Amino acid sequence: MSKKFRFPCPAVVSRLKKSRGPIAAAVAAALILVPTASSGNYTDPAGDSSTAGDLVSVTVAGDKASGQLLFRITGTNMGSSETNLFFLDIDSDANPLTGDITDNGSDYSFVIYGGSYGFVHWSGSDWVETSDLSVQISGSTSQFLISVNRSDLGGSSLLNFFAWTFNVTDHTTDSAPDQGSFNYFFDANGPQIISVDVKTTPAGGPKAGKRFVIAPTGLKLPPDRQTSTPPILPESYSCTAKLGAKKLAGSGTGRCSIAVPKKNAKGKRLTVVLTVKYQDATKAVPLTFKVK
Repeated sequence: MSKKFRFPCPAVVSRLKKSRGPIAAAVAAALILVPTASSGNYTDPAGDSSTAGDLVSVTVAGDKASGQLLFRITGTNMGSSETNLFFLDIDSDANPLTGDITDNGSDYSFVIYGGSYGFVHWSGSDWVETSDLSVQISGSTSQFLISVNRSDLGGSSLLNFFAWTFNVTDHTTDSAPDQGSFNYFFDANGPQIISVDVKTTPAGGPKAGKRFVIAPTGLKLPPDRQTSTPPILPESYSCTAKLGAKKLAGSGTGRCSIAVPKKNAKGKRLTVVLTVKYQDATKAVPLTFKVK
């Protein structure tokens, strides 16, 4: 999204002063640091950056045993010079009310510009240098790979993050996501889905001899300080159902339209497991109903 710069310019200057050195030229260097078979995938609309770098996608893969994280950010014209900057900001406790509260609660920040990078930590009043013993950065202006261990991010297994670009000359910027933050949970290898809101048809529960339909209407994720809160819907969902010990076949979207038998169904327990998928994280929600 093209918009005016959201942070005071001195905050940017303080981050640039903490430059650590050149990024690696070889993209392959960071690929070996964590397995990439499973990861959280996050997207941003292309072509919405005006003169700033254009962000398109972020992929995060984490190795729970070692604690290593690999962020893969793709786009165009990202971090190409000291006037065309790229940032990856991390809220390491997934709490937007701690850390730099003008920056969605960020506790750590990577900045890349013109082949150099910096890695800084919010001290409570300013961005200061921090440990980067586990950090490896490689790539180019179309893709950056940022690898860091959670031990250098406060040790948390749950974090919020967002990437953004900034053109110093005309103060245009692009953010991924456009507002708020993405969420990553090591256990899910994607966002933490706390709970799922569900709608049933009929609303009063299943009836013998009638179809019973289940549909998710919203997902609850950790807070990220969004200024508006439209319902977060799963990218896909599916159902499995049992009437007592007997499996029932479903139809329709996700096989979540369940034909309840007419004979010998009244009073029995209908158990449905609703599985939702969002940004490559999944959550299975068991639901139990009494057939009327």
